[in-house]
Amino acid sequence: MMSKVLDCLISLPLLSLVATAQVPEEPGPYPSGVSAVQFSHPLAANNNVVASIYYPAESEGTDTPPRLSDGPYPLVGFSHGYFAPPQFYSELCKHIASHGYVVASIGTETGFIQFIDRQARDTHGMLYWMEEQSETSGAFFEGTLDDSEWAVVGHSNGCRANMQILEWDDSIKTVVAMEPRLADLPGLTSFTGSLFVIGGSNDLINPVQNHAVPFYAEASNASRRSYIEIEGAGHNGSLDFPSGINPLSHAEQLRLHKRIVTGALQTELRSDEDSCYYLFGGGASGEPLTSEVDCPQPIFWTIHNGTGLTTGCAGTSSTRWAAAAALSTSPFESSTWFPDIARVNARIFDKGLLSSTGLREVTSPLPPGAGGQPLYIQGGLFLDTAPAWTRLSAIALP
Repeated sequence: MMSKVLDCLISLPLLSLVATAQVPEEPGPYPSGVSAVQFSHPLAANNNVVASIYYPAESEGTDTPPRLSDGPYPLVGFSHGYFAPPQFYSELCKHIASHGYVVASIGTETGFIQFIDRQARDTHGMLYWMEEQSETSGAFFEGTLDDSEWAVVGHSNGCRANMQILEWDDSIKTVVAMEPRLADLPGLTSFTGSLFVIGGSNDLINPVQNHAVPFYAEASNASRRSYIEIEGAGHNGSLDFPSGINPLSHAEQLRLHKRIVTGALQTELRSDEDSCYYLFGGGASGEPLTSEVDCPQPIFWTIHNGTGLTTGCAGTSSTRWAAAAALSTSPFESSTWFPDIARVNARIFDKGLLSSTGLREVTSPLPPGAGGQPLYIQGGLFLDTAPAWTRLSAIALP
């Protein structure tokens, strides 16, 4: 059976594939609650800090009880752009919360004069305040947060504020930057976590060639970084309402922001790398998206629909890549073999160079009647120093 299963992966013609993973812009399983809060914190710049907190709730609405039965949840900080209070981003934040995240959206520095340093300090204090509230008996948000590393999402100047936090605190390991404003940001060049940058090809406020593209390029120490450009999008595609006229409708811009932001968070905070099929793989086919990645720690997605298997990698440009499959796992055998799958009767079913954009995806058929066995799949990026192995993926054969 091993030979039959894996020979089919290698030798038969490619099939089209309808993925089984959820598209990230689809609503998540939870109603979204929202609560307006005011607090003070020693890390904050303002004495009175206001914020909007979006969370998985028992029912949709304002101050509805958090859904504790399925928690706790990861914490995501959200930092707004110029002259844009949290309410301008409510659709995006509610969407993220529906997928099982607590989104803390800072509400200070929303006037005509925006002090980025103060916004950064208020956001920093807000993250710690939320963690303290989760640990406080009787607090509204008691028990809502898990102990995972934090993520931050920012828009325009909010990206500058988020990167300043990295100069003071290493608790943030995932950053999503929407139409970022570039500045002198030491936290960006020294960042070693995961960075997802979104640009709009028609952004007249922060033109991508001056802001989003160099923002991505300067994060040269990130373990994972990606740049996704939305063709026809402007500067404010993440807001609730249209702002400016662009070739791509505002509804489509907002939909794609939901897809990319949620997919990034699912990948990094939920270890759901299959979400990247919709960001970089066949699931993005036909969408107005162009992508480039540089991921020394590769992202690996495996999607199947019962008859076909798609595997994809986001790695580094023009680097050697291979993926293997087996019906059993084993401990590490050598420095040149996949550490989590058994070498006996295993098959390397994909090998070659990643594209100049750092991406690769192949689709192969699965044989009928394989009997519900688990198939274990792992990839390797063969860098100059040492192989970088992907996660181990397991699928149930039909």
